[in-house]
Amino acid sequence: MTHRTQLSQEDEGLRRARGDAHAVLDAVADRYRRIRHSGPMTPRSREARICTVSVDLFGYGPRAEAAEREALRLAPPVDPKLPLTRGEYAVKLHTVLTGRSL
Repeated sequence: MTHRTQLSQEDEGLRRARGDAHAVLDAVADRYRRIRHSGPMTPRSREARICTVSVDLFGYGPRAEAAEREALRLAPPVDPKLPLTRGEYAVKLHTVLTGRSL
């Protein structure tokens, strides 16, 4: 007989934050693909967009903050010394979301 294991509150919070972060990164990647995809990608743009989308999806509060932290942790860093377009960064985000490597 299989017993179902209940997640602790902390584990459940981490699971939710990871799922929320994926929703944030998916929305960010979609925006970078659709709007000014040939524009330059910057570290500030990465941080600002993740913050904005987290609030758009989850409002202000702990859930948005947790999603933002996890999304920033998962999102590849942007090196200002290496030219990268927003569209190219969207591809990088997609690889994070699908678990594939570039």
